[in-house]
Amino acid sequence: MGQFFRAVRGAMGVTAMVASVLFGAASARAADLYEPAPAAAAMVPVESGWRVTNPFGPCEMNCSATIFVGRYISTPMTDIFIKFKTPPWNWNTKDSTLVSGAFNREVLAYRDLFAFETEIGVGKRFGAQTEWELWGALYARWKKFPWSDYVRTTVAVSTGVNWASDVSRIEELKSPKHQSEVLHYLSPEITFGLPSQPNLDLVFRFHHRSGGELGAFNNTGGGSQYQTVGLRYHW
Repeated sequence: MGQFFRAVRGAMGVTAMVASVLFGAASARAADLYEPAPAAAAMVPVESGWRVTNPFGPCEMNCSATIFVGRYISTPMTDIFIKFKTPPWNWNTKDSTLVSGAFNREVLAYRDLFAFETEIGVGKRFGAQTEWELWGALYARWKKFPWSDYVRTTVAVSTGVNWASDVSRIEELKSPKHQSEVLHYLSPEITFGLPSQPNLDLVFRFHHRSGGELGAFNNTGGGSQYQTVGLRYHW
């Protein structure tokens, strides 16, 4: 009988130990279940598509340098781009050549559709005009076309300020009453490139400076313009 009671007491002890372990595990599980959930991580804002570039930061395929060469065009810009009266093969020219270079930096872009770029440039005229030109401009560029997977194409237009080292005889004749070395810089361009060569573009730019008879440019009417072709390198 004594052995029986000892066996019962032993079994009860084991049972109590097992119950204690199970109760502890259950309590821990319950604590896990009722523990407040951790605070949710801060929501990542939905990508708006806008991209701002630090103009003094490293270049990441948003910098470019271009060299241009072109011939003076005497056909009015309005006839070419607004009235569409004169096709390129009928443009009138003068004996003057422009050789120039420019540096561009993209500063604001919306996805791969369009971007804004800053530009500084310098050019030297030869022939009937021999002056130097300096300019600073802001370009707006459209970058997406249905055929861009085959031929990368962009179109852009600028607004800025152009300075010439002197007023040429051609500009005096175009605006006899008012002249200015500083004029508005309005130069539309179109570029073409191959997707396999993202660093290189062929550029066609209508390099144009004029006053638009605005008081800011001494009411100057005419200016100088060149149809140029260039090569652009991106990095």
